[in-house]
Amino acid sequence: MKKILFLLSFLLACFASKSADKKWVDHLEPTFWWTGMNQTQLQLMFHGKDVAQCDFSIQDKEVTIIRKELTDNPNYVFLYIDLQKVVSPKKFQIVLKKDKKIQQYQYELKERKSNSSLRQSFTSADAVYLLMPDRFCNGNTANDSVKGYFEGVHRAKPGARHGGDIEGIISKIPYLADLGITALWTTPLFEDNDTQYSYHHYACTDYYKIDPRLGNNTDYLRLADTCHAYGLKLLMDVVPNHCGWKHWWMKDIPDKNWFNTWNNYTSSNYRITAWTDPHAAEADRERLIKGWFAPNMPDLNLDFPLLFDYLRQAYVFWIEYAGIDGMRVDTYPYNNIKAASQFIQSILEEYPNMNVVGECWVKTPAETAYYQSGNRNADGFDSHLSSVMDFCLKDVFSLAFNEKEGWENGIVRFYSHFAQDFVYPNPNFIMIFLDNHDIDRFQTAVSNDIAKYKMALAMLLTLRGYPQIYYGTEIMMPGIPGSYEGHRFDFPGGWATDQRNAFTENGRTTEENEIFNYLRYLLHYRKNNTVLQTGKMKQFIPENGIYVYFRYNEEKTVMIVANNNEKPAELDLQRFNEMLKQYGSAKEIFSGNFYNLKNAFSIPAKSVMIYELQ
Repeated sequence: MKKILFLLSFLLACFASKSADKKWVDHLEPTFWWTGMNQTQLQLMFHGKDVAQCDFSIQDKEVTIIRKELTDNPNYVFLYIDLQKVVSPKKFQIVLKKDKKIQQYQYELKERKSNSSLRQSFTSADAVYLLMPDRFCNGNTANDSVKGYFEGVHRAKPGARHGGDIEGIISKIPYLADLGITALWTTPLFEDNDTQYSYHHYACTDYYKIDPRLGNNTDYLRLADTCHAYGLKLLMDVVPNHCGWKHWWMKDIPDKNWFNTWNNYTSSNYRITAWTDPHAAEADRERLIKGWFAPNMPDLNLDFPLLFDYLRQAYVFWIEYAGIDGMRVDTYPYNNIKAASQFIQSILEEYPNMNVVGECWVKTPAETAYYQSGNRNADGFDSHLSSVMDFCLKDVFSLAFNEKEGWENGIVRFYSHFAQDFVYPNPNFIMIFLDNHDIDRFQTAVSNDIAKYKMALAMLLTLRGYPQIYYGTEIMMPGIPGSYEGHRFDFPGGWATDQRNAFTENGRTTEENEIFNYLRYLLHYRKNNTVLQTGKMKQFIPENGIYVYFRYNEEKTVMIVANNNEKPAELDLQRFNEMLKQYGSAKEIFSGNFYNLKNAFSIPAKSVMIYELQ
């Protein structure tokens, strides 16, 4: 009997011990931080059952509590602390006291990399390569399916996960460097544990965790380090508008003001023009801002200070952790743009040299220019976006090469587009592109016509602005119009089971190698010629289906001639004398042949010729 009583007492004591050891806090974010940051105030988010009932103190003379913010949910505390007096890395204890019981949580402040706040960002000299990690290359099959995550790999299903990951990207950085790429933009890598379509990762479910099916936090750091070792900059995709409906917040929402909510599900009206329309109704702007982008993407209320600080710190965390070189901001105008502007500005206060390109998907240059920082908008708005994406030019590329020449159609579309560059504070710092992950592959716009495709590549690499190349563009990768998955095919050779490897010359078809070599030459030519990066541009009104423009600076002048006709054409050069008069000959960059500027030039059908003036 005594043995039985002893055993029961022992089991009860073990149970009591485990109960006493149960942590009051299940989430403490950011997970760690750094000393020496420009912004010395840090928000710590605590989540746990009735954690708001706890008293908080810190056992460190250099770290002080500024204030304790509570919400309408007793399971959250937002503790603001001051790190101004902290001079070296350290660990300190945060003490929580409740009902005469105490629990301690250790927090670490790491050493900041020297001059990390002053690192150089991407510029107009760069050529940006955009890829979707899940569709690029699978370097680690062991993480294809992970326990606790709804979706595993099913490559036969277009909307499922296919298994591409960070390890795969790292393995192809030498390939990108050889191609002539100088900056890499990946779509988001944060955890996205959605029940379907999680492969795109625009529905984040944990801001401090790389999705384990893509890798881990350390893998992301290795990706950044590998990029830097090969001379590439790394851009982070920032999504301030929404998270994912499977985020752990959704089981216990931090505050009623954390999300924009409606009595019934209400989508955004997607009418970004409401911001620039001087006659816009407030109801339309409210639905643009507060309507949800999709049912599985809860709309974040960036006007709520606690969320604003949380999200700002989350992105600063990754910039500091991995040494990120730039940001691309997703769906910028779907936020309250005043709050979005403050959000970007708050990050720039930490990284004053950081450049930011914004997705502002509008249909006129004037609307696009509204979002480039430095524009003298009538309402005084400044986005703090140093760069914007030129969706209008993308439309020109998709139309011009397929049309018969006319007053407004065909090659003249380019002239008309660039004639409106007066609206931009900095036309050279505009991201230009043929396609991306949200629109049909350019190959479908020109119906697989190699001549038209090469015309577009030549102009993309020689026009004002800086080019963004979508993965697969270098091999004219096919797509299917009309659906997201139709332009998000797997890169052939990114999987060990693929029948061929288009990352290699032998694995590409003859046509693919023609496109690859053409683009590679252009990328390296642009990389080695500042005139195409920052030089001025002069264009002449197109005549008879021929468009002539120049890029020039004090060192060099380059003449670009685009013949959009189905037949070769003779080009009389006299009309361009203001740019040619000080030169005697022109060197065509691909062949190396020289031409006398006193003679007419013969321009092949459906081609773009690039000449260095001598």
